[in-house]
Amino acid sequence: MSANSASSKPSNASKFIPILLIGIALVVGFYAPSFYSFIKQNKAFTSTAPKWDLSRYCALSTTTCQQNNVNITLDNDIVRPLDETHIKVEWPNQTSDKLMLTLRGLEMDLGVVKFPVLKQKDGSYQGSIVLPICTYTKMTWIGSLTDSHQQKIYTSVRMEK
Repeated sequence: MSANSASSKPSNASKFIPILLIGIALVVGFYAPSFYSFIKQNKAFTSTAPKWDLSRYCALSTTTCQQNNVNITLDNDIVRPLDETHIKVEWPNQTSDKLMLTLRGLEMDLGVVKFPVLKQKDGSYQGSIVLPICTYTKMTWIGSLTDSHQQKIYTSVRMEK
């Protein structure tokens, strides 16, 4: 009988655990707003990513976009994921054999994609863009068109499913 009666009585330790948990919850609840405010205001915890100024980017489409005397045109206004889109660049007095179009997603990080844009016999540059699929229905890709001398033209491409 003493074995059964001992097991039916709660031990002092099991009585103490709920009280301890309630105490911890009260302390955490009391200090949580202050901790949240500290985290939000502390620069070490906030994003250092720059705010993108889209006005400095040449929005690529079927309408020729000009930046620093460089003309860029796509064969589609809206790029579709996994569909090939052609780009044509007219860069006067450019001596590079190849330009590099480098893009990254603005709304969603899908990494960096690079596309070569090759010099043609007429002096223009042409290439193809095939952007990856993402879960968003609309997305903007920003980046740059760079020559072999590291001169850059800032570009943006609008993608929709």
